[in-house]
Amino acid sequence: MINLGEKLRTLRSDKGISSTQLEHLSGISQSNISKIERNAISPTIETLLKISEALEISIIDIFEINENTPSDLIDLINTAKKLSPDQRQKVTEMIQSFLK
Repeated sequence: MINLGEKLRTLRSDKGISSTQLEHLSGISQSNISKIERNAISPTIETLLKISEALEISIIDIFEINENTPSDLIDLINTAKKLSPDQRQKVTEMIQSFLK
């Protein structure tokens, strides 16, 4: 299973971007970036999209999509990318309610 926080930290570091710089690029507070990278909080889809755009990567890069990734998961990610911010927020809330 992917360690999302570690993956985001690695992607950010590989780009040579500090968490403070990422805050300015993404609009996500440095505090929340730190919490995400430590896996203290789970980011919303909206937050992941903002971070991926700031890092100039695809959201797929965050989830380590490869030849072993199930096609239904790839389809789900691609569908999420087409949603409006409001729709993504509602889907995120629904998913989080299932996980509680």
